[in-house]
Amino acid sequence: MTDSADAREARRLVGMAHHFTYGDGADPAAGAALAAEALVFATLALAPDQVPATAVQLETEPAVAYVYRAAWGMTPLGTYTNAEAARMHCEADAINHNPEFEGRVFDWLADESDPDAPQELVVGKDGVEDVTDYMVTRITVASEYDPEADA
Repeated sequence: MTDSADAREARRLVGMAHHFTYGDGADPAAGAALAAEALVFATLALAPDQVPATAVQLETEPAVAYVYRAAWGMTPLGTYTNAEAARMHCEADAINHNPEFEGRVFDWLADESDPDAPQELVVGKDGVEDVTDYMVTRITVASEYDPEADA
């Protein structure tokens, strides 16, 4: 332990705790409280030694976030933080506006190689699939403006 003010205080409190617990202070409760306080100061004294300044690394790249837009044609239905919620909204809207979709199988078509490509809802019955105008699109949310992106 270094000889910081916290370290000196920890040593002083340990001495007092020993006096009250085992010495002629005859007050074990006070000794236990002083020992607990000494632990706090000892931890504070050791804390700067535990994390060297070179270990702290700031994030230099902005985090990437996505939202998923559910839409029926050009009509937006909602924006969600996960694709499953957006797909559920599209499927519920399809059933509400097209009762003939009730009992049909829903499936989503997407270009697996491009995660930003829209996912399209198709409905199937008796082996026949019909396309719909329902789409879920992943949208990148920027954390800051990039002027080079407009160039």
